[in-house]
Amino acid sequence: MNRKTLFGILTSAIILFSTGCLEKVPLTVTNGLEHYDIHCVYISRGTDDVWGSNHLPGTDVLQPGKVAEVMVQPGVYDLQVMDEDGDTYTLREIRIGADGFEWTVTMESIDETGSPSSVTNLQNAGQCPITITNNLGSWDVYGVWISPSDGDGWGDNHLGEEILYQGDSYTAYVQSNTYDIYIEDEDGDTYTRWGVVVESDGYTWDVSLCDIDSGG
Repeated sequence: MNRKTLFGILTSAIILFSTGCLEKVPLTVTNGLEHYDIHCVYISRGTDDVWGSNHLPGTDVLQPGKVAEVMVQPGVYDLQVMDEDGDTYTLREIRIGADGFEWTVTMESIDETGSPSSVTNLQNAGQCPITITNNLGSWDVYGVWISPSDGDGWGDNHLGEEILYQGDSYTAYVQSNTYDIYIEDEDGDTYTRWGVVVESDGYTWDVSLCDIDSGG
């Protein structure tokens, strides 16, 4: 076998291997909670600072015994689900290989605090999604506050100590109601929407510099 032939074979093998590494694999989540529906499934790479969007589409819920499948690239992930009562179940630094990963969520996996700092806070006991996406270009979002319009204050920052980087999204699940939404970026500039009616189909806000408060 000459060197050119050997080089061609090795090159083909490298290309096939590299392509295989990029193929997505199944991550399956089974609701083993018996009496509780799962309302949210979050999947985050171990290097990410926020959970991102809920992988259950729309207002879908995962009933006991049902299975949800998400296709992901192999890697290291954090996984979290939230049930109908707002209790959470989290797995950290799970390595997902070429065979994928299966997780049956049981009551034994419940988080001690029952609520994660970076995903749910304040109003997150409902089924109506409010999704905030950072479209500010070079500015990161440091705070997201969501309050019923008839409330007395803003409450807690939904992001806690996390940061919403450019292109990242945060989803809160609330009861059907009218809300005010307040966002603060890394420079202290603010973005506010008042009297947002949130129903079962939810509400989406891609925050851009055009939304900056006049006094920001």
